[in-house]
Amino acid sequence: MSEQTVGGAGDGAESRANGLEEGLSAEIQREMRRWRVATVNYGVTYYLSRILLIVASAIVAADQNLSGGKGGFLVGWVPLLALVVAVLTALDTWLKPQQKWQGFMESRDTLADLIVRGRHGLTVEELREEFTTLRRQHREKNIF
Repeated sequence: MSEQTVGGAGDGAESRANGLEEGLSAEIQREMRRWRVATVNYGVTYYLSRILLIVASAIVAADQNLSGGKGGFLVGWVPLLALVVAVLTALDTWLKPQQKWQGFMESRDTLADLIVRGRHGLTVEELREEFTTLRRQHREKNIF
């Protein structure tokens, strides 16, 4: 983060400013880890749910054609797969994993840029204000 400190003269003000900077830095790093993990989680959820929906929907749609062939064992699973398709579709609509994944990626990248800018000249106060704004925007956009 920036070497600039908030406050003025005296060891007490400087140590408070350094403590503030360290606390802010720790909080930013914590958010970065959380957003990185959430990005991966939503990405995996999105792709796995899409793959499962495609496969299960195809089996449900082809149930009559499967009964006489080598895929006949799947016909018994059709009612359960139809339920899985309905549940996954509802969860996908509710969770919106693709939008959340993209939102977390965007927030994560913006936070990474803020960290770089913080190391190259932003004051602690400017960094805190921008971080607070980014966190608020992230919550409004990406959290339920």
